[in-house]
Amino acid sequence: MLNKNQRKQICEANLIRLAENKGFQFTDTFFPYTSGQIGPYYVNSECVMKNKRAFSGACLDLTEIIDDKIQGEGDCIAGGESRDWVFSNTVAFYLKMAPVMIYNDGKVLGDMNNKRVVLVCDLNNEGSSPRDKWVPTIKKAGGTVEHIFFYVDRLEDGVKEMEKLGLYHDAVVPLNNSAWDYLQ
Repeated sequence: MLNKNQRKQICEANLIRLAENKGFQFTDTFFPYTSGQIGPYYVNSECVMKNKRAFSGACLDLTEIIDDKIQGEGDCIAGGESRDWVFSNTVAFYLKMAPVMIYNDGKVLGDMNNKRVVLVCDLNNEGSSPRDKWVPTIKKAGGTVEHIFFYVDRLEDGVKEMEKLGLYHDAVVPLNNSAWDYLQ
């Protein structure tokens, strides 16, 4: 079981990975988000792909957090089109689990029928993609989902959406006060 200090170290290492690869953008006005909301900063979590060490470290840390929680209690790793695939397919490989790719139009590449699905996503903002696309698609395909893991969680409205869905949720980088203090 990862302790609080280990989790803090994982978060800080990944904040550095994000910052070094220009994963944060700030503005005096606003950025429009995919969810339709606006805000003063933008997080580009897949930026870690620019550097092989950063990407490998990010995926290994995400894998460690997932494995620590699910401890073998899953049959496949699913991610949604397309940024989630950056992390979900690699995590599936590391965990020796079947990868499943969920498309925006509901198409599925992989088998989730009668499977315990672990959902892996790049970023949690408003929680609209898991709520409106990924979880309904998993259920329609005959799978069950109890866990969702994010590389970055903005700790905004998406947290409540995951709770409404009844999902255990966690992130490598929860953007809480400690994370912002560390970045400064």
